[in-house]
Amino acid sequence: MRTYSATLLTVAPNVSVFPRPALPEVAVVGRSNSGKSTLINTLMGVRRLARVSQRPGKTRAIVFFDVEKRFLLADLPGYGYAAAPKKEQQAWAGLVDGYLGGDRPIVGVITLFDIRRRPDEMDFLLIEMLSQCQRTWQAVWTKADKLKRRQITNRSKELDRLLKTSRPGIAFSSKTRLGREALLEWMEDDIS
Repeated sequence: MRTYSATLLTVAPNVSVFPRPALPEVAVVGRSNSGKSTLINTLMGVRRLARVSQRPGKTRAIVFFDVEKRFLLADLPGYGYAAAPKKEQQAWAGLVDGYLGGDRPIVGVITLFDIRRRPDEMDFLLIEMLSQCQRTWQAVWTKADKLKRRQITNRSKELDRLLKTSRPGIAFSSKTRLGREALLEWMEDDIS
């Protein structure tokens, strides 16, 4: 398995401390419990690059990783975590809007959805925001190891239809590495 030389660049709790936009950026966004940190660790082949928390909603800033001085990987705060105070949720939304809607050199957005869950209003709002910001996005169906192979195929098709994906979503599992190569290939194509 290929590993990447990736290091933590900065943790940005607000727009004023974003790193200088010098390299292409790939953002990772999804619900608080969608497995963003686990996906980042699996993609990069580095076990503890992104911190994985037992408690959803732990990431409250945008965490930037420098990947081989070629591109930045941005771990955005999760959305939909009801236990966070409304004021905090609004601050997170403003941070994400400021990042995705700004003039950052974002070449792609990896959007995570739990393959077992039906998309809800917040998921559709995310897709709408990405469209309004004219960001290229790739749907990733996480936790695919929880389903049988046939179920993965059927659920993937259903989610593609519900979310009106422009390209098929990628079923992904950090345990089995399912979808890792396909997602890396998509990233490499967008970065090049």
